[in-house]
Amino acid sequence: MTGDSLARAADELYAIPPAGFTAARNERARQAREAGDRELAAAIAGLRRPTASAWLVNLLSREAPDQVSRLLELGEELREAQQALAGDRLRELSGRRRQLVAAATEAAGRLAADAGQPASDQVQREVEATLDAALSDPDAASAVRSGRLARALSYAGLGGTDLTGAVAVPPGPAAPAGAAPATSRRRPRDRAVTAPPPDTAARAREAEAARRALREAEAAARDAQVAFETAEREAGTAVTELQSSRRRIEELSRELEQQQSAEPGLARAAREAARRRDRAQRSLAAAQRRLDSARDKRG
Repeated sequence: MTGDSLARAADELYAIPPAGFTAARNERARQAREAGDRELAAAIAGLRRPTASAWLVNLLSREAPDQVSRLLELGEELREAQQALAGDRLRELSGRRRQLVAAATEAAGRLAADAGQPASDQVQREVEATLDAALSDPDAASAVRSGRLARALSYAGLGGTDLTGAVAVPPGPAAPAGAAPATSRRRPRDRAVTAPPPDTAARAREAEAARRALREAEAAARDAQVAFETAEREAGTAVTELQSSRRRIEELSRELEQQQSAEPGLARAAREAARRRDRAQRSLAAAQRRLDSARDKRG
């Protein structure tokens, strides 16, 4: 089946560092053509080379699946707490969020170094942004879990996460829209089929409006959470800089006091040195006169 074969090929290719991706992809496409599967060959040839940060998140998903699972489970807990408007629970989970994202980003950096592909600061920032998106958006979480990312992700608040071209091969087909569960398709025997009440359409519209309002509220809560965490980080940075500035001011104040305390002594020493210089200058002049006089007498 082409879909399964393409998924297997993507799993192998997106585990390869970006520098070796293109050659490996072309080789797999060539093998598929020689095997007579032109459709698969074309699909493989169309796979995009992953960015360094996407490859690194894929590597993390493969090499540290438990760590990624803990992170994504926390995202589910956060969304539940946001939906329930549980403030204390949100604050507790937000602290864990920062810890888990930082730990996962560091782990990704170590994996990159072990693979001989050390990650730059920019790549690590993109990894962190992708993990943050996975925490905020269940679709982004599925993309990260797939291990087939082609580019980094970024959560955009009410707009969710733009996944266009982000996942090489989706993790799996979604259930057809509107499909009813198998258990609901059998109609009980001997039960009369009654027409829906006249206000069914109105209730359906109200339910859809309520669901839409709920989704908007959840998105607004996620945006507020992201804004809070950003402000908290900025406040922490500002406090650190302020403390550093105050320490420097204290150091400079101590140095100024020391210099001010030493100034009278230094001034006295300078005056004494000037007097010694003047005496030495007068002695030198007298000695020079005696020397000149002695030379005149000899001549």
